[in-house]
Amino acid sequence: MRAGLLSAPSVIELINQEFVATWVLIDDLKKPSAEGNVFAETLQSHWEYPLDLMFLSTQGEFVSKLNSFRDLPAHPNVGHPGHFGQPGNPFAQNTPNKATIFFAHAKRFLKR
Repeated sequence: MRAGLLSAPSVIELINQEFVATWVLIDDLKKPSAEGNVFAETLQSHWEYPLDLMFLSTQGEFVSKLNSFRDLPAHPNVGHPGHFGQPGNPFAQNTPNKATIFFAHAKRFLKR
């Protein structure tokens, strides 16, 4: 994801202008040192394999997320058959790209 969606200049610009971005490993959220940390507990309770982009309010409350398996189309060399359109063809030509999906989601989140 970092080499694709998160390296697109337009995505970087929106994230830098509108969000506070962080990267957290799920294993770090499960450590004893994270117990009682409301932020860590919020992230852990909404995480799902394999990778998420999570959107939290300015108060740290979970708002929504994008999951890379469910919501974002795979690269042609890495796939999950049956997703994104036609059964068995996750790379259908009419599938929106990751940036388009991200911007549509961010637009709803930002209510612009």
